[in-house]
Amino acid sequence: MAVSERGLAGLTLPTPARAEALRELHDRWPNGEDAGAGAYDDFVDQIRRYLAGEPVEFDMPLDWSGHTAFLQEVWRITCSIPYGKTRTYAELAEAAGRPRAYRAVGQAMATNPIPLVVPCHRVLRSDGGMGGYAGGLDMKERLLEMERAASLRG
Repeated sequence: MAVSERGLAGLTLPTPARAEALRELHDRWPNGEDAGAGAYDDFVDQIRRYLAGEPVEFDMPLDWSGHTAFLQEVWRITCSIPYGKTRTYAELAEAAGRPRAYRAVGQAMATNPIPLVVPCHRVLRSDGGMGGYAGGLDMKERLLEMERAASLRG
């Protein structure tokens, strides 16, 4: 994860190797520094619980500085999609007050710097298709299936 003084600025999706995740973070945030072990244990625990299939409400402040007001609004709306539910790109565009901007919403999802926490995997095409996902469509499908199963368990 990449953290600023304002909050979480970036997060990589699960990768096969820690070195790969660190390389990705360094490529995206070259001036970032290691916060040190233990600095964000509570947030790391939330991510682990989420990936284990537990419904989690992430509570770390998010830093979207440097991104346009439109992107920030779309990501804020995306954060309001309930666990285990989905919305369409068109629904997010409508909620952002720009009903014809569904392609721009798709770009916002594609450039989401904080996946999982900003749950862009919960956004689908209007025809019910998956659309895209930075972690690949298999991962998107697995995340949605995991959330649906946990929602059914109660």
